[in-house]
Amino acid sequence: MARNQEIDDTFLSLYTDKSKGILTEQRFLKLTVAMENEQKENNGRIAEIQALLRDSIDQESDIRQFSTEIRQCEAITELDEGILNHLIDKIMIGDVKKVNGEKVQEVRIFYNFVGEVAEMAA
Repeated sequence: MARNQEIDDTFLSLYTDKSKGILTEQRFLKLTVAMENEQKENNGRIAEIQALLRDSIDQESDIRQFSTEIRQCEAITELDEGILNHLIDKIMIGDVKKVNGEKVQEVRIFYNFVGEVAEMAA
């Protein structure tokens, strides 16, 4: 945002130079087009960064919520349907395949709040 303010200030200076006849119309137009393009790029980048920040904040909130839920379950001695429904969003089970003569099947677990945890994925 500071750079966009600098561009606005420079534009005003250029306009003053153009008005005094120090800067030609052609040069003024080239410079202003370049500055306007830079401001558009800056604004686009700012929007991207703001979206990434919002996503990051949402993800952090989800992770905190998941951590709280897991702490509440650390004393469980038996896994039941209620606990599974509370912690797990979905379980995806792949087709049975033969690998090196053994039957294997991919199982993917998606947890509430955080989705699939890559380190735990088999």
